[in-house]
Amino acid sequence: MKGMRSTRPWLLLCAALLSGCQMPGSTDPDSIWFSIPKGSKLILHKELTIPAGRAHIMLQHGTAATAANEWDVNCRFEVRDLGPRVIHPDTFLITRYSSQRAWVNQPTLMRFYMEFHLQSESQADIMPMVCQYWSDPLQGRPVTVQEVEEALGDYFTFEFAPRPN
Repeated sequence: MKGMRSTRPWLLLCAALLSGCQMPGSTDPDSIWFSIPKGSKLILHKELTIPAGRAHIMLQHGTAATAANEWDVNCRFEVRDLGPRVIHPDTFLITRYSSQRAWVNQPTLMRFYMEFHLQSESQADIMPMVCQYWSDPLQGRPVTVQEVEEALGDYFTFEFAPRPN
């Protein structure tokens, strides 16, 4: 019993430290800690044309193109089959998303990105949309929803679902 009492403070301290390791949350889309609520949508307002021989279109600074500057946030909207293809205005349910990072060239270059899994009732062959940029690993930080919105311009807007109380 005496040994049990002496370990109890350590167990309480460990539990307190571990609970402090939880990810902070934010309701501000400009924050790197913002969590997209379940049931949110991404709305395409105007057509996107995927050229022949390609399965994606890049969006950066509100412009659609076949390539992008990897050092600025850009989004790759992709379909399964090669174009030509027109993606019509639609509302995509965000079924899952993640914010990640991965080495491009260790130890000097890292890719920071968000991946959005999208679902459409009328366009079933949509692949996950990836919004990313490259940076020095010590200077980079997670991509924010605000940066994604700037890359997508007036092509897309987010419709965030209300948060449960």
